[in-house]
Amino acid sequence: MRVGGTPFSDARQLDAIDELIREQPDEIAFRFGRACCLEDLGRIDEALAAYVALLDRQPTHFGGLTNLGSLLFERGHIAQARPYIRAAAALHPADPVALVNLARLQSEDGALEAAIATFESVLAIKPDFLHAHLGLAAIYTQSGRPERAPQHLDRAYAEPKAWSFPYRGSAPPLQVLLLVSAFGGDMVTNLFFDDAVVQKGVLLADSVRGPIDLPPYHVLFNAIGDADRSRPSLERAVAIAEGSAAAIINDPAAVMRTGRVETMARLRSLASVRAPRTERIGRDALTAEALLEWGWSFPLLLRSPGHHAGDHFAVVASPDALAGVVACLPGRELLAIEYLDARGADGDVRKYRVVAVDRTLYPVHLAIAPQWKVHYFSADMAGRADHRAEEAAFLADMPSVVGARGMRALAAIIAQMGLDYAGVDFGLDGQGTILAFEANATMAVYPPGDDAMWSYRRHAVERVIAAVRTMLVERARTAGYA
Repeated sequence: MRVGGTPFSDARQLDAIDELIREQPDEIAFRFGRACCLEDLGRIDEALAAYVALLDRQPTHFGGLTNLGSLLFERGHIAQARPYIRAAAALHPADPVALVNLARLQSEDGALEAAIATFESVLAIKPDFLHAHLGLAAIYTQSGRPERAPQHLDRAYAEPKAWSFPYRGSAPPLQVLLLVSAFGGDMVTNLFFDDAVVQKGVLLADSVRGPIDLPPYHVLFNAIGDADRSRPSLERAVAIAEGSAAAIINDPAAVMRTGRVETMARLRSLASVRAPRTERIGRDALTAEALLEWGWSFPLLLRSPGHHAGDHFAVVASPDALAGVVACLPGRELLAIEYLDARGADGDVRKYRVVAVDRTLYPVHLAIAPQWKVHYFSADMAGRADHRAEEAAFLADMPSVVGARGMRALAAIIAQMGLDYAGVDFGLDGQGTILAFEANATMAVYPPGDDAMWSYRRHAVERVIAAVRTMLVERARTAGYA
């Protein structure tokens, strides 16, 4: 949970802040605003560097400590986040945001009773603090004490939680209502809305406990994307969508069918697609003997449901290693996933990402790494000109790289999901078969940094943003937007 001013949605705002910094280079508030702006614009590496530079100037800056810790935590870098979150709470022991972040860290570390005590201390300061009630409800639900959760959910959702963003245009706005989840797992959408065209409202779907009269919006944009993590939110979103006259993007009923297990089972029937066998198995049933009896082989992958960015995701190389891996993963159930060998002739693993906007495919990035777990932020792309050249070729001419067979398979995957916005992370085998790693609505698109070495990536990101904005206008026209 971060602190900061009005969220930023336009690169021109960053230019304005940079101009202010040139005029007043020692003004900490401008540098903090710059870091927040970079974060909102999706330029995460630059935002991290900006927060670190801010703390170099003022090590006790509450916003810098809080936001850097929160950003690292949300990206799955728990060890790196820990000192910043703890420092913010130590310096500001009565601040609800600092304490909520500390409680989340304690919960992540498995110190559930300490987390409960910290959340309770927040409520002693601010009895109706939404995130403290939600945190307690989540801990009680996950730790086998669900009877204690409803009292906190009732306090958290005494009334629907909604807020709106500034509109900077002069013409009548395109009205968009964004549905989000209290459980996380939302799509990264901040770059998709031009506030000179769109007036954006946000509704926490979980907070709607019964019928609700919505203001007249042109588009209802369901940003709840993780069917495993946020199913209760999606169930609420279905009811909200059914009562809305707005055009709907990413129908929550369709998103509910995109959990990892269900999605991979559906994709296994598609031609030219190899989707890994994926099953949800109770922790107590995860023994090597049981897995072998059920037809599993090693190596295999284990993952805690509802986590992304490689967090709580591990390979089990052999039956002897199983117990140790299981002990390190949270959750009463884990996902067992068939290991797909995606190594190329050079021994490296290539993970391609495409997103589909209104069923049209767009390449987003290619990450190349020597290990099985590949993410763009951890792959060695900056240090390898040959890797960047290979990625540039993919972005410039995806069909030539993927092949006609692969393109048909990707289109079939997108059609199978039935979403207006979705993405696929995949590899390719020697025959051009798509190796499906992941397919869902949460695939993020982040703009590259300002360094000239990444200029070849910029157009690919801009194409996706432009396509989403075009889709918004086209859907809004069906609901009366002129």
